[in-house]
Amino acid sequence: MKFFYSTILILAIISCTERQESNPVEQSAPPDTTVVDSVLIKQSDSFTRDATSIGQMVYVPVYSHIYQQDRKRTFNLTTTLSIRNADPYRPLTLTKVLYYDSQGKLVQRYIDSEIEISPLASTAYVIEERDLRGGVGANFLVSWKSKEPVIPPVIEAVNISTSSNQGISFLSVGRVLQERSSTEASGN
Repeated sequence: MKFFYSTILILAIISCTERQESNPVEQSAPPDTTVVDSVLIKQSDSFTRDATSIGQMVYVPVYSHIYQQDRKRTFNLTTTLSIRNADPYRPLTLTKVLYYDSQGKLVQRYIDSEIEISPLASTAYVIEERDLRGGVGANFLVSWKSKEPVIPPVIEAVNISTSSNQGISFLSVGRVLQERSSTEASGN
């Protein structure tokens, strides 16, 4: 009986091997992908050129402090706003980085003139732990543009504190509020 099962197993393995040899795996990219500078870009689903943009206004919630136990005790946080150009080939330009408090009042402008961010480069802005002007409902509005469609940047904030033997950190992800239209782009 063992001989019978062993023979069946060997025949199955030989059959699979013959199928693989008669139908070798192609070394080129699958038909729904493109290889660009050794980067495989899927051309279906959400990984298409439609995932590009020529500019956006992005809202990022941040926290200068959070409540601890009750509304009288707070835990102060340092916030790092990170803006990362995720496009490996094209630059983008920051046009505004604005910091607002819990009441929606402008606290600080972080750039006076446009700043270009190279492909795969990043920049960051820091709200120090002792700066409580923003409050628990603080936020950033970040605006950027590009001359041609680019992969949108990753815009997020890390909120952190490690004071008095306690540690807390969490990420706030940016949310797109507006897309820049092609008519705005023609005026650049």
